Amino acid sequence: MKVLIAEDDRISREILARALETAHYETLAVTDGSAALAALLDADSPLIALLDWVMPGLDGTEVCRQLRATKRPIQPYIIIVSSKFRTGEITEGLDAGADDFISKPFDPDELLARMRVAERIVGYQIALQKQLDQYDSLGRRYSLLGEIVAQQLQPPLEALDLPPDPIAEAEDAPPPLAPVAPPPIWFAAGEIQTLVPRALTELGLSAHPTVAPPGERATGVASFTTWAGFLDLKHNRWIDLVIEIDAGAALVVYERALRRKPLKPADVCSFLAETQAVIAATLKSALSTKGCHVTAPLLTRAEQRDLWDPALRIPGESELYRFDLDGVTLDLAVVCYPSAPRPRSPWDLRLHEVIAAPYPAARAPNAPPIADRGEALTEHLIKQIADCADRMPQEENAAVYELSPIAQRFHRANGAIRAL
Repeated sequence: MKVLIAEDDRISREILARALETAHYETLAVTDGSAALAALLDADSPLIALLDWVMPGLDGTEVCRQLRATKRPIQPYIIIVSSKFRTGEITEGLDAGADDFISKPFDPDELLARMRVAERIVGYQIALQKQLDQYDSLGRRYSLLGEIVAQQLQPPLEALDLPPDPIAEAEDAPPPLAPVAPPPIWFAAGEIQTLVPRALTELGLSAHPTVAPPGERATGVASFTTWAGFLDLKHNRWIDLVIEIDAGAALVVYERALRRKPLKPADVCSFLAETQAVIAATLKSALSTKGCHVTAPLLTRAEQRDLWDPALRIPGESELYRFDLDGVTLDLAVVCYPSAPRPRSPWDLRLHEVIAAPYPAARAPNAPPIADRGEALTEHLIKQIADCADRMPQEENAAVYELSPIAQRFHRANGAIRAL
């Protein structure tokens, strides 16, 4: 983690930097308060700062006051380092906005202990902000769904002109791992062709099944693709649902449902992600009524593919469906992948993978597990498992379901426009 050191005394600055770098912190050193404030207001600012009280320009307390006056989603953790040590002076520094106080000369072990506290507090802020961002995204999606439902009370739109077709492409991306046959408990013949149009009527869309082209296919440039995934816990299989709709058709469907044009591609992504969520909920419910033990641990995702993104290959062994939405088409692929539980070290867990057995197995009677079966791994849950493992007399592996190749594609860290 990057740490800002604001200290005008060269020897003190070097001692602080050496102590932190020995503990594997990345340091950024400045010599006055104005430079410290500028560094902390930067987009890539350090999230922990050690500020000398008395510095040229702005002193440490003034840096704190100006920094706390800004509206930042994650505030840096500030430690005042100073020879001032009287109670009134410490109170003044904390009231100015500092989080902690270390007197000079400092003890290196005490400094590193306080740094660990700072890391924990900053980590909690980051995790909380991610949760708030996710809640905000969900709120936008549910608001959009409410708008869709409200539009059903209004008269239908007149026919819309279709925009030009997307750019033609030639792709040589490798196909994903070959899927397997559906599990014994599955959809009856023609059932998906009936369930999907029924689900789309909830969004005010009329759909009719048509013949899907056979064989392997690849997503097109500029097309919108959505994903939803189930875990079949009884048969240890991922069930991926992938929808593709080209850019022109997506705009038509959006405008039919909402009676307005999208402001940006992310609006279309949000709408299609919600459309996928409705379809996925319908299919999941149908499998559950048959006695299939399925769970959907991850949110639906959507993306628009640009020229530089590799195509998503849909294997020919998948179940492929095409639906005519009054002149535009929507393609749905249903793909099964094997996913047997794998043992994984508590210190080697990966985001979004799913717990396959309650952890820890060795716990007191009636004590709840830290992670339960079917729960997706988040950064916070991974840290909880690692902290629990640190306290165990003997390491206990966690059992996880790995993501299918298609699910991995939609949960990569970087890429084009991602779902909300």
